[in-house]
Amino acid sequence: MKKIHLSVLTLKLLAGSMLFGLAMCVINSLISYTEFKKQVEGLYSTVTEQFAETAVSYVVPERIFTWLTEGSDGYWDSTNARLNELTETARLSFIYLTVVSRDYKNRTYVFDTVHSEVIANPYPLGYVESLEKKTPDYIDNLRNIIEKGMRVHSYFSYKKDGGHVTTSIPVRDFTGTVVGIMSVVKPMTEIAEYKTNYLRSLLIFALSFTIFFIALYIICLITGLIKPLMLIIDETSHFAEHHGELSGELKKIKNHDELGLLSRSVEKMSVDMNKYISDLTHATAEKERIGAELNVATKIQAEMLPRVFPPYKNHPEIELFATMDPAKEVGGDFYDFFMVDDDHFAVVVADVSGKGVPAALFMVIAKTLLKEASYRFKTPAEIFWHVNNMLCENNESGLFVTAWMGILEISTGKLTFANAGHTMPVIKQNGQVSFLKSKPNLMLAAMESVPYNNHEVLFNEGDKLFVYTDGVTEAMNAKNELYGENRLLETMNRAQGKNPKEVLEFVRKDIDKFVDKSEQFDDITMLGMVLKAKEGGSKMNEMKITAEDENMDKVNEFIHSCLPADCTDIILNKIDLAVEEIFVNIAHYAYNPETGDAWISASFIDNVLTIVFRDKGKEFNPIAKKDPDITLSAEEREIGGLGIFLTKKFMDSVDYEYKDNFNILTIKKTIV
Repeated sequence: MKKIHLSVLTLKLLAGSMLFGLAMCVINSLISYTEFKKQVEGLYSTVTEQFAETAVSYVVPERIFTWLTEGSDGYWDSTNARLNELTETARLSFIYLTVVSRDYKNRTYVFDTVHSEVIANPYPLGYVESLEKKTPDYIDNLRNIIEKGMRVHSYFSYKKDGGHVTTSIPVRDFTGTVVGIMSVVKPMTEIAEYKTNYLRSLLIFALSFTIFFIALYIICLITGLIKPLMLIIDETSHFAEHHGELSGELKKIKNHDELGLLSRSVEKMSVDMNKYISDLTHATAEKERIGAELNVATKIQAEMLPRVFPPYKNHPEIELFATMDPAKEVGGDFYDFFMVDDDHFAVVVADVSGKGVPAALFMVIAKTLLKEASYRFKTPAEIFWHVNNMLCENNESGLFVTAWMGILEISTGKLTFANAGHTMPVIKQNGQVSFLKSKPNLMLAAMESVPYNNHEVLFNEGDKLFVYTDGVTEAMNAKNELYGENRLLETMNRAQGKNPKEVLEFVRKDIDKFVDKSEQFDDITMLGMVLKAKEGGSKMNEMKITAEDENMDKVNEFIHSCLPADCTDIILNKIDLAVEEIFVNIAHYAYNPETGDAWISASFIDNVLTIVFRDKGKEFNPIAKKDPDITLSAEEREIGGLGIFLTKKFMDSVDYEYKDNFNILTIKKTIV
């Protein structure tokens, strides 16, 4: 086994070293050759540019047009001879002067000289060459020379002759106008041998240095790494085969590097392993005992939460379902619901910080205090204030509770709720699903004497409520993506038409599909509720209408639709008078001189008609005004006040409050 491991490890390390060395050799050679080539091409560009400038100095630009129109003359002949002489002397392949047409479709040759060693015939004066088959880059170069006065260098490589460089510069007349292009072509064959020799010398030097480096590196690698490493491998095999015992061979390693540290660590591991085996045996027995106790705790916690659905047979208008799935054996989430009295139904969903047994114990305390306080205080804000102070006492563990609590007044459908740092519930009203938004207050048990605020929403027949803990929106998949509030709203939209139990099952399946096989890190608690029509013909509804006199008939029709069919004309007339008085007052005075909206809700439960008027107009309490003295004659009485007086006489109760920028007037009438 030692030889096999040694040969495999050595082969991998040596092969890696050789490949790395060869790669560095090739890379360095390519970089050097590329730089050499760049320098040579730059030199050729400079030289050919100088030749082109010399050629331009031989030409009189102002005579170019004359030569093209009238033909050659003595001056053209002498200039052509001088260009030929420059071509031969400088060993250039070509020198040619051309004039490009304005549309860049052809060019006309003025001069064209060819070296005697080049197999080609020069173009005569006036020869026109088509440019339509040239590449776009070639045409762009011509544009740059003529329109921008640039100097262009082009390199062409051939396998046989080594290639050449072409340099083109503008030819300007005395006004500075570009009237032609002077091009010089110089072969690069003379440097082909220099490039070959340079590349050969470079490769020989780089290869020699690489071989020397690899040989030196292999010697250091075997003596300093492979031998000590193989000794450690053999010793760990002995360690595994002899139940944590070592042979003592590791003491031969005297290294003061990571290998020496590794050998000392293996020796220490032998000692620690024997102790660990002993501790593990004891811990396994203890874990089995704790597991049995946690199973009992899980059962107890589940039995503490309400599990009877539907909750109350005498209140079939309340349909509700709830679940709590702890991330561990026991969790800190909880839900609760109960009747505070015959007309008020309380719902609580809360989440204790932390997980496991401490959170579960704190959950028991919080749940008990919340339910006990609900029978002593009327609103969720008062309940939270009391429970918060109780939980803050002796809270040395620093745990806290986020909670959402709502109390539904069944007769009117008014849901009063408070939020102690909890997630926003989802509400479905008028077919629209949205978050029941409110500014959350501080969580419970965080700070003493913290004020909490009540919020209200009118719950109508068919409206649904979904309360949950952050384990829903913070469920995470393998990509570390959160389930999130937007995905929850989409799921709730797709769950319309389902009862609370089906909604919760639908949401849980969507969460499981999203997280796939990822572990559940937080408790998941959900509660769904829907308000149904009460048996016996009860009705509950709400309308929003512009507060104008012409909408009075619509308001009456709305109120009549909520009344029983056998309502007498006498009672109906009294209700109509009260409704008209209140609505007309809103239309005339609430938004004067502008117009605004009025919200009217009506419910008929247990033979009691309840009508609530709300507007955002000026704050005004109509029932605060003193009742008129009806014993006085009409001339002696003050004007106004009789309508609200009759309203108070005809109705069983008339109440006013100004809350959240709303005037709220509630009238009630018992109809037998």
